[in-house]
Amino acid sequence: MKAVLLAKSSLGEPYNVEFMTDSGWLRVFCHCQAGVLQRMCKHKLAFIQGDTKMLFDSNQTSLLLEIHSWPEFGNLKAHLGEYEKKLLEIEAAQSVLAKQEKAIKAEFARGLSHGFK
Repeated sequence: MKAVLLAKSSLGEPYNVEFMTDSGWLRVFCHCQAGVLQRMCKHKLAFIQGDTKMLFDSNQTSLLLEIHSWPEFGNLKAHLGEYEKKLLEIEAAQSVLAKQEKAIKAEFARGLSHGFK
């Protein structure tokens, strides 16, 4: 199966986002600059998450819902959950590192003001 959704772009012209099933796999391609380079883009992610606000044409809402009902979509959804979980772990680690960086800078600034032993 193949379905093409039109995604909003900042340039005004829509991007094609293609969903294709192939031997039990679901593949997603976007024709934006990031998508052409096979990178994650906001268009693919929005449609995978079911965000209808990214649709260029709101009449395609039913097509997006149909794609979400494809049997192959369940596997993609599981991978999305892992992806989001890993990103949250990275964000938490970045927060810890940012606090450590702030503390190190404050300690060094105190040393500069009061002297180092």
